[in-house]
Amino acid sequence: MDRKNLLKVGRRNSLNISSRSLNASRNLAETSNYALENFGTSLPVAVIELIASAERKTECSVTLSKDGWAWFVCGRQLVIWKFSKSTSVSLAMTPSRKSIAVSSPKCHELTLPPSDLAHKSDLVAVFSSEPDSVPSCIAVSPEGTVRYWDSVAHENFFVEINADLQGQECDTLSEAMPLGCLVATTTASILLLTPRTTDGRPNIQCRNFKTPQGLLGSISRRMSSLIFGSISTHQSTETRLVKLLSQRKDRNTLEVQILCSQTLQYWQVGETERLLYQCDIDKWARDSLIAHVWSRSNAIHHLRVWVLDAQVHKSELVLLIAASNPNLNSQIQYALAALPLQTSSPPTGFDSFCVLKFATDMSERSDSSSLESPPPPQCRFVLVGSTAYLYSDKWILCVPSNEPLEEPDRLEVRAPNERFLGAGVFNQRPVFFSTRHGVLVLQPSSGGPNDSQSFIDESIMEHSHIMAETLDPAQIESTSSKLKMAFFNFCRKNVYETQTLLEDLFSSPTSKGQIDSLLDRMVVELSQKIIDDYPASDPRWTDSVPAGHESTFTTVSLLVLHQLEDKVKAHDLFLTFLRNMSIWGDLTAIGDRRGAKSSAFVLMEHAEKLRSALALRALHTPGSTLIDTAIRRVLQERAVEQTNDKLTQQDHFYRNILALGDFFPCFVDVVCETVASMGGSPSDKVKPISNAANFIVAMTNAARDYRARNIDLLEQCENSFETLPWIAAPGPRSVRSSIVRLLHLLVEEGVANADDAGLRSNLWSQAANLADILLDALKLYLDSCEENGSVFAQARQEVQSERSAILDLFLKGREFDRAALLAEKYVDFAALLTVCDETMNEDKLNVYIDKLGDSGFTEFACKWYMQRNQREKLLRLRRPEVSTFLENHPDILWVDQSENELYLEAARTLTNLASMEKDLYSRKRTLLSLAKLHLVTEEKLGPDPEVVQAEMEIVEAELALLMHQEQLPAMVLQAYDLDPNTMRVFTASELIEMYICDENVLANELDFKKALDLLNFLENPDERESRRLRIWAKAILRDAWTQFDMDNVLQSISGTIFFKIIEFALGTGEDLADLLPNPEEILQEPQLSELAGNDVFQFLLKAVYEHVNSLMEATR
Repeated sequence: MDRKNLLKVGRRNSLNISSRSLNASRNLAETSNYALENFGTSLPVAVIELIASAERKTECSVTLSKDGWAWFVCGRQLVIWKFSKSTSVSLAMTPSRKSIAVSSPKCHELTLPPSDLAHKSDLVAVFSSEPDSVPSCIAVSPEGTVRYWDSVAHENFFVEINADLQGQECDTLSEAMPLGCLVATTTASILLLTPRTTDGRPNIQCRNFKTPQGLLGSISRRMSSLIFGSISTHQSTETRLVKLLSQRKDRNTLEVQILCSQTLQYWQVGETERLLYQCDIDKWARDSLIAHVWSRSNAIHHLRVWVLDAQVHKSELVLLIAASNPNLNSQIQYALAALPLQTSSPPTGFDSFCVLKFATDMSERSDSSSLESPPPPQCRFVLVGSTAYLYSDKWILCVPSNEPLEEPDRLEVRAPNERFLGAGVFNQRPVFFSTRHGVLVLQPSSGGPNDSQSFIDESIMEHSHIMAETLDPAQIESTSSKLKMAFFNFCRKNVYETQTLLEDLFSSPTSKGQIDSLLDRMVVELSQKIIDDYPASDPRWTDSVPAGHESTFTTVSLLVLHQLEDKVKAHDLFLTFLRNMSIWGDLTAIGDRRGAKSSAFVLMEHAEKLRSALALRALHTPGSTLIDTAIRRVLQERAVEQTNDKLTQQDHFYRNILALGDFFPCFVDVVCETVASMGGSPSDKVKPISNAANFIVAMTNAARDYRARNIDLLEQCENSFETLPWIAAPGPRSVRSSIVRLLHLLVEEGVANADDAGLRSNLWSQAANLADILLDALKLYLDSCEENGSVFAQARQEVQSERSAILDLFLKGREFDRAALLAEKYVDFAALLTVCDETMNEDKLNVYIDKLGDSGFTEFACKWYMQRNQREKLLRLRRPEVSTFLENHPDILWVDQSENELYLEAARTLTNLASMEKDLYSRKRTLLSLAKLHLVTEEKLGPDPEVVQAEMEIVEAELALLMHQEQLPAMVLQAYDLDPNTMRVFTASELIEMYICDENVLANELDFKKALDLLNFLENPDERESRRLRIWAKAILRDAWTQFDMDNVLQSISGTIFFKIIEFALGTGEDLADLLPNPEEILQEPQLSELAGNDVFQFLLKAVYEHVNSLMEATR
């Protein structure tokens, strides 16, 4: 740390934030240098309710951890949630490039131990062993009751012990895993709480620090004066804990700083604890304040000094100090001091001390009623790089050090009842918790200070100087060298030189803004050089570096692990360079075999592969046979010539990061071959499969986590191109196919041969992790495709097919819970319905309908059940959406209407179905009968009988027509080869022809009368008249008119079918005027053409009409 620059302050913009401005834009507040923005997930409902219901005097507090966890304490209620949007630590403001609805994040609600004193979040620690696992929690009451939840998912399963504090009050808890958690009391006594697992059961151990006698506790004035020198009588000498800090020296050792109101203690904690030294902070603070503020005043006897907070930065302890001199004025002055941390000997004073150009007034404090001994000001700070962010419950003060400024920025919140309850550092950015807006992040505005440069690794800074000095001036003229030189100048903070080089490179309009532009090609090329650079300081590589290679000097370490870490830092710095120098937003795309790929996405993939390689190397321990064999095979496939026996296979493999994807198929090949060649018990195959899954999960998860944390960067540049992650790229030797193969191996060989339920569960968990990683990458690809584009349909089919195949592994293995989680996350409706169907869980199905109904789940479920002919399950849903869907499926709509007592609507639906039924007579008759039944029911219950009667007439008419078909003579059915059970529906015209056809040999007057009755069902008058004449003509032809006995005419005509029809009609009271045509009309019928010219027939026909007239007269 630059001690001089750390504490420089100057004039800055000040901004008061009203409640109106807080809602004005995404930036809740913005100055020329900083912007306060919403961050991460929305607040859990439980937290919102607690804030709203908390009484004015109820103490609420929040802690925001560096791992993305937040916990809120109000009374005895503790709420824990992940405020970062990804499952791992994330800076992403949005989890995907598609807009999503903001919903309340999942949270865990726990109950704190009983206490007569107020709980606070400083006495809670949340931690986890794995990034994506459910965390554990330790909470301590002020009286010393300790509760330990091994998993916060199980509220009622905790271990509770009581620390023997002998009346002391707990003040702070600091997580220091894996050693445990440190607890400090208000009088600076220290406890170490260590969670353990014994015989599968969690427990917690408590260990008290053995404090040297007389160093802590309430020190008397006499002893204080003897040890520390004279202390003003106007300030209490009672020890007050200010801060508890700890850093891991190694896996088993902690370095702990205990800052009290007057002293600093430096401890080393391992199997035992040892106090290294204690020094007098109060005296140094007083002397510095007097020298810097009150050097010209004699009224220093009543000087009040408070040490408020402290943070560790590299090898220094930065202190926040406040002081007031009530003899002069009521102002409180603030200062930052830097104290070197060293274990060899105690420091002799501050390395630097700076009074801030900022002060508050004692009268502004609500706790200043007792002026004799006022409590310390409520002000703390967080440190990001070399910038300090001071905050109280109402304001934030930004104190940067990278440029000389007179007055720091101040952001003040004046909205009623709004307060800042806590702050933290997340991904090198300060985050704050507001009671009104939740988690906020303070970002540098464009043109403002950038703290990222404070985190540039010193080794990279050093070697950027070396590279700049060793570059041949002639080489700098090349475009690639100019970009590299601009990058190095940026690392050295030579902004002017950087900008000059970039303007010279990209001044031409054609140098950017199009696919494969000069800008895109150069940036991607330099990124590739960074990740694939040769170790510059490793002498073994001297003879293996290709001729003409220009090193980027991104790694100077000798160990492979450190080389990868150097490349990660260098590449991150390169991305920072692109963003800060306004290059990132100008990036377009690079052409590849699939078309074009976003240049920003390519750079992100480079960073992902670095993280993936780093994860593999961390797991690559001596004896990792699977990895060693796979690396050897990768180098063989790449045809790497290992002529230099000084370099190992690992040296060659981990140097080439760009081709990291080659490792996955080779590794899975090795695993499959190893498992196939194993003898002995089948259960022996499980271990190598499980180990292999762990390696692949670690590698791919590292890549996904980076992508999730930085996905918002893609929005800052051209992002209209498809983004196919390297994990999801197709191909027979791709990462994607390798993961799928490993999934099948896990299930078909691992789970199948596991002889223990716990082991099988672990294998399924590994399979779920692998599936989640691959499906997440596929989803990102599909989301990037234009929905109306030519590629989208093919991409959707490809992704859906792969997703279904993966989820089918879990469904066939009856891992329904895991299948449901994946299916819900990646919106696979078929898998969700299969889970509900197989588990017969209608409640879960209704939950999915409520949650996913707007996404089309209900309609999909309806179609799914319809396709499987499971209509009864569909009808059991009883949802309005189902009724809407069924409108297009009337064959089951009427059932839904009937069950909902909509009898008239059901009858109409059935009538419509019957009118459309042409294939099966029996089905139409059933539909009409059901319609009539519903109408009868509606008539009894319904309020409108006239409407029901109108519908009933329609149904009765249709049934009457069907009755004529039902009464067809047997010989007609036989002649036409008809089965009454399977015959189709005939029209009225067809039935007329069947009744009067020649095949109906035994047809009588009844058959012809039925044919005449069927005329009423013909709507066309011309057809009706034509059919009527045809029926009478066919009736006439049934008898031999020319052979009648002319001496007995009446007897002859009375036996004809023609006369019997008329006689039957008269008997039933029908009007012959409408039924019987004129003789002249009959004679014109083509079928009677031969008889029409016969005098005998004409005589007999007229005789029939005369006889009928006489009968009608007699009837009158």
